[in-house]
Amino acid sequence: MTDDSRLDLTVFVPGLLGPQPILSQLSSADLPDFTSLEKALSRADITPDPIRDAYAGLFQLFGIEPDSTGDYPAAAICQSVQQLQLDNFCLRADPVHLQADMTSAVLRAHQALRLDADEAQQLVESINQHLHQDGLQLVMGQPHHWYLSLSTAPELQTSPLPSLLLQDIDPHLPRGNSAAEWRRLMNEVQMLLYDHPVNQQREAEGRLTVNSLWLWGGGHQPEQSSVHWQQIYTDDWLLDALARFHDVASDDLPESVETLLQDCEGEVLFHIEDCLQPLREQDPFAWVAAVQQFQALWLQPLLAGLQQNRYQRLTLLPADGKRYQLTRHTLRRWWRRRRPLARWVSDGV
Repeated sequence: MTDDSRLDLTVFVPGLLGPQPILSQLSSADLPDFTSLEKALSRADITPDPIRDAYAGLFQLFGIEPDSTGDYPAAAICQSVQQLQLDNFCLRADPVHLQADMTSAVLRAHQALRLDADEAQQLVESINQHLHQDGLQLVMGQPHHWYLSLSTAPELQTSPLPSLLLQDIDPHLPRGNSAAEWRRLMNEVQMLLYDHPVNQQREAEGRLTVNSLWLWGGGHQPEQSSVHWQQIYTDDWLLDALARFHDVASDDLPESVETLLQDCEGEVLFHIEDCLQPLREQDPFAWVAAVQQFQALWLQPLLAGLQQNRYQRLTLLPADGKRYQLTRHTLRRWWRRRRPLARWVSDGV
């Protein structure tokens, strides 16, 4: 059994408490039993927390601040972990598929394109022939992770790709004094990609094409700060990169909480992101199912471990500007009335 004085668990679970503006549309019959979650929230010590966004929260967990434009240096951190040795201002320029209609373009795929290394290399080489005239070079770290290294920081504000899947991209296009120049360049790349042999082959096979690049995550490499995490469990590639950049052990989520409790000590973070996409798709039924799954697979076993004194504290970070801390003592606050989940969920207003 793990010594409870040496194990402190934090669960970063953005989307657990919304914002879910259409929860009121569900009847009581549509809502499963959330007793365990409601008791935990009602009995926890609740304090303010700076994390209010799923993407920015990944950096805040390591004390990394955004630059003057509001961008976080995802590109610089990821290229460092991938040992690309890009020393200047670094910008992600990732391959994506945009689906256009009469009024908008929706980002359909990024990692789900499943580019192989050969396809990616062919595309990068063709794009670089065009970028050469602008003094730019695209560098591939992984088939879906492409980078531009710039001698000076552009006056550009971007939107993080991980937050935009299935979103209309128009409100999220690059902004700032340099935006017009970069949009022109990206339009030229789109034209180049339109009839590229790789895309022709993919289309013939019924696969999504790479029809654009998405610019995001620009910045210089930050200082490697001291962090208190001893272990991180996540299925998210960006959080994994942040952990490795800070020399923190990172692994995929375990199959069960029991595995986690057996193998951990110190301050441990694990990251559950299943509640996010239903919120972005404004699907309250899928969101309710994701919250129910979190309660059954993760929260209930963690609460049981806390009651058994297998660790000393459980902290929930749902990215709503608060942290919810539980100990064996707080779990015994039977006199605190259990508030229904709808009372805890932010409506986003």
